[in-house]
Amino acid sequence: MLVKTTLAEILKTVFSGNVKIIDNSICGQCSKCGECCTNLLPVSQEEVDIIQKYVIENKIRPQKQMLVMQNRLTCPYYNGKKCLIYEVRPLICKEFYCYKKPTAEIAKKFSAREYITVDMWGIAEKIDEYFKE
Repeated sequence: MLVKTTLAEILKTVFSGNVKIIDNSICGQCSKCGECCTNLLPVSQEEVDIIQKYVIENKIRPQKQMLVMQNRLTCPYYNGKKCLIYEVRPLICKEFYCYKKPTAEIAKKFSAREYITVDMWGIAEKIDEYFKE
């Protein structure tokens, strides 16, 4: 059953310590393991527009082989070693670090915009249609 929630409620749950996040970092630095590179992300329309422009300008294609290789739902812009849209990644990706506890400051950044949880594969496939024309 799906449960409706807001980003503020999710952050409150994380702040309370009720969510276990595994630290995959190496000495406090991102190990680029891809564990946080999920396909379901809360993003704003502005972020989607920026990603679309960047992907088209840089001719970035979704990494479909990753979905098959890892047999899980990873972001279409993670190639197994790095984020292909790192420069324009969504705020959730910029602020999440498995070794860093969420803060009220981060929560304020998220509450400043309206977000919707999207399937990044759906977005990637729509953007990818541009290359088929």
